[in-house]
Amino acid sequence: MSEIIKVEFHSKELSDFQLRRLVTASDRKYSVPITAFICDAFMAEDTCVGVSFDHVGQGDAYRPADGGLLRTGKIQRAWKEGRYWLLETQNGYYVLASFIRGVGRKSFLELLRSGERC
Repeated sequence: MSEIIKVEFHSKELSDFQLRRLVTASDRKYSVPITAFICDAFMAEDTCVGVSFDHVGQGDAYRPADGGLLRTGKIQRAWKEGRYWLLETQNGYYVLASFIRGVGRKSFLELLRSGERC
């Protein structure tokens, strides 16, 4: 007897707000070369996790696809340029286009406060 296997594909569609933030963030000139733009960002330990766009990788095999989940290396520095926060890691420079609702901004502010205590 053949079995029916049901497969569901889940995808993340960006809101109009997130799309606007990505477009305006990518139009801006920054003081450093940008590795990727991150939406729905939140901090996990000393790294940033979020949805990656326009990632500059080391060839097509390494480059994460737009809309893919990304976890940065350890955050070494965070600063603001214009309306956007930038992160420096051992892997490059990332622009935080938006934070995930609920925990994103809170986790980022906790990271900033922990850096002030060091």
